[in-house]
Amino acid sequence: MEQKLRRWAAALLAAVLLCCALSVQTLAPGQVMAASQVTVSFHASGSGTEAPAPMSVEQGGQIILPQTQLSSPMGMTDWYFAGWSEHISASVPDYMPGDALYLTRSMDLYAVFTRTPPSVGPGDSPFGQTTQPSQSQPASFTIKTGPHTKYMSGGDDGLFHPSQPLTRAEMAQMLYNIVAERPSRGAGFSDVPSDSWYAPAVNAMAGLGILEGYSDGSFRPNQPITRAESAKALANLIPSGGQPRTFRDVPASHPACAAISAVGSYGLFTGDPNGNFNPDAGFQRAEAAVVFNKLLNRTPDLSAAYSRNLRYFPDVPTSHWAYGQVMEASTTHGHTPTAYGEQWRDVQAEAVPLADGYYRFCGRLYCVSGGQFLRSATQECFTFDAEGRYTTGDTELDERLNALVEQYTNDSMTRDQKLRALYNYCRDSFSYLKRPLVEVGSTGWEPGYASSFLSMGKGNCYSFSSLFCLLARNLGQPAYTVVGGLGKKAAPHGWGEIQLDGTVYLFDPQLEWRYVHDYGYKSHNLFKILQKNAPHIYTKRSGGTP
Repeated sequence: MEQKLRRWAAALLAAVLLCCALSVQTLAPGQVMAASQVTVSFHASGSGTEAPAPMSVEQGGQIILPQTQLSSPMGMTDWYFAGWSEHISASVPDYMPGDALYLTRSMDLYAVFTRTPPSVGPGDSPFGQTTQPSQSQPASFTIKTGPHTKYMSGGDDGLFHPSQPLTRAEMAQMLYNIVAERPSRGAGFSDVPSDSWYAPAVNAMAGLGILEGYSDGSFRPNQPITRAESAKALANLIPSGGQPRTFRDVPASHPACAAISAVGSYGLFTGDPNGNFNPDAGFQRAEAAVVFNKLLNRTPDLSAAYSRNLRYFPDVPTSHWAYGQVMEASTTHGHTPTAYGEQWRDVQAEAVPLADGYYRFCGRLYCVSGGQFLRSATQECFTFDAEGRYTTGDTELDERLNALVEQYTNDSMTRDQKLRALYNYCRDSFSYLKRPLVEVGSTGWEPGYASSFLSMGKGNCYSFSSLFCLLARNLGQPAYTVVGGLGKKAAPHGWGEIQLDGTVYLFDPQLEWRYVHDYGYKSHNLFKILQKNAPHIYTKRSGGTP
């Protein structure tokens, strides 16, 4: 009996393994496996209206929930479609039509119905249909309609600073940019100079009662605005009514409780997973873009944003969670409503407010040329990817180079001090190992030599020079590796060259390493030397500064 059971179990295991093997897709030579697709399926939950068709996207991609209204479920004529939830029979929606979702998995969304009609915003419904507010829910102020004009800008440093808290002055300016009413005079705060860039916006919004100052007569324009203060301001721009929304950390006694409940009910703000609003926390700039886009019923056209040469913020790459929202907020464009949001037209691109040249932002090197960040382009010895970042073509190597530059240099150092620090690192942190010679005229070998050099801790002259040159490029210096000869016999050798201030200098960390480590000579300096002053004969065969 025991033997029969063992034979039966073995047969079953073999069958399972066979099924698994048959289920594995075999790729033909050269065939690439397609990116994984994830799907959102919609369920009407008994509505008399058909649910939207499923939407699919590559894993990690974004979809915009369709601007759809569903009729009441059968026998529930006094119920209204409120949004979507991942849970069956939910009483509060998790997502609203027009929301942007980044999908990492397939999911099912179920229609949520409530007895309270959905709130209608000033000039637009939350479902994309232009309506007028009812007399029972009047809008306090009129929001501009027509072309989608930009209401947010980046800094003079070319960055957007998405994680930086929004200041009270910036909040005033954003409100000023979207509200039609613009009184020229306001409260006149003691710390708001009449010639400051934010004075018109602060005075106007305070004059309308949308923003408040402090009891001491100040406005504190440079102070970060809190989520509670933002809620109080934005509550003035949405109609009253709607189903109250409560948060665990906002008691009824909180001064902004009513406003927080209103913006929560309207779908402008959501709490954290624990049900908290965090009223005293800062209102980040990326979050502000998302909230204002919801208020204005604006949805980003990602295909247009990707394809056009728009103003680009290095700290908001296309992979950033708020990329589309930031582009929507910072780009003036016409729009045509679609089933999934809007299609951009008449896009007004802007130049970057930086002079042409190389810049390090967020630990990466970028290049500005003609008022635009170079993207998917090559200039001199630099190649910039689709995000505008300098790249060697090896993602892992790029990260290691960026980390080394951040470790050994800082903004207080001069150009030459930075180069010297990286040169010393290459000279002192490695040892010699024979490696294959680089053929004269060959190109593209530097990343491979630098990568193995970092991994092994050993390498030859080509390894030393390639790593130093790639680090120098990461600083924005046009460093070139040279394949040539050394001495009267022109023995095979490699070094680096950089043109600084119109003069070509040589850099030879491997030969200086040999003098120091093999011969004990510390007087030989092979950092930034002129060829005519070199202690040896350098014979260039290929490469080097053009």
